[in-house]
Formats: sequence, structure tokens, C-alpha cells
Amino acid sequence: MQPNFEKNVLLYGSFIAILASLTFALLPIGGENGNNVLAQAGEQNNQSSIAHNAKGHEAHQVIIFQNSGDGLKYTGMVTFNLSKPADVISFEEITKEDQPANATKKMWEVGDKKFVPSTLLKNVSDGSISFNGSGILAHSTSGDKYTGTFTLNDTAISNNSNSSGNQ
Repeated sequence: MQPNFEKNVLLYGSFIAILASLTFALLPIGGENGNNVLAQAGEQNNQSSIAHNAKGHEAHQVIIFQNSGDGLKYTGMVTFNLSKPADVISFEEITKEDQPANATKKMWEVGDKKFVPSTLLKNVSDGSISFNGSGILAHSTSGDKYTGTFTLNDTAISNNSNSSGNQ
């Protein structure tokens, strides 16, 4: 009985070691040029609007579907239902090198970071939209609070050359 026990322990121990090795080998799913690709599956989220933190927009209300994160850019789709109509806006963080020479382009300033907003939908209360950018949100110039339900399916591609903050 002793030899079978030792064989079983050896067999199970080898299996655990192989499984652990495969797990650690597959964890960093990398893209080209050192970029990591992260996917976010669609979970339904419920949120109440909050004051927008961009300079000059403090009286506006937003629901953040995808917040900007350090060095991340996203591509994906959001499906949403809002209690009040709002604009759906994606935004892209820009660095000092990327800032436009002319001042005609709209920018959001949040602390020492700057973002270029791009309006995808105007005055909507529900729908689905594809986006690319540092983040996406619902934006209302009204100071009235509202609520929203949304599902986000996106992929984040790590971009180690810049860092992002809140929009």
C-alpha cells in the first residue's frame, strides 16, 4: 500500500506544479511593443450622476461608464439607459506634446491633465455606442442629478508612454 500512496502523491504533486506553471506563464497576455491587452466583460452597472470634475464643468453632471486609467486607452461598446437625457462623450488624454497649436479645439482640464472630448450622441436617454478613447461618460450641462444603468464591453490596451487621471 505504501508504494501506491507515494506514486499518487508524486502524480498529484506533479499535476499541481504543471498547473501552477501554466497559470503563471499565461497571466501576462501581451500585445506588441510591450502593450498588455485587458478585456472587461459586460456587467450591468447602476450609477447616480456626480459633479463633473473638469475645470468650468463643475455644475454639470456625469455618469462615468469607463474612467480613464494610468496609460490605458479603450475600445468597446456601451449600452445604457438614463433617467434624463444627456450627451455621450468619449475623451482622450493628451500630453503636452500632443496639444494642438490652435486653441479652437475643446479641452477638459482636470488637475494637471488635459482631455479632448468627442461627442458621440447628443441628448439621448438610451442606446448603444462604440467608442475609442481614454474613457467614456454621459454628460449633462444641467445641474440636475440623474441615474443610469449601463453595460460596458471594452478592451483596454496599456500604453506605457503616458498616464491618465480622472476625466
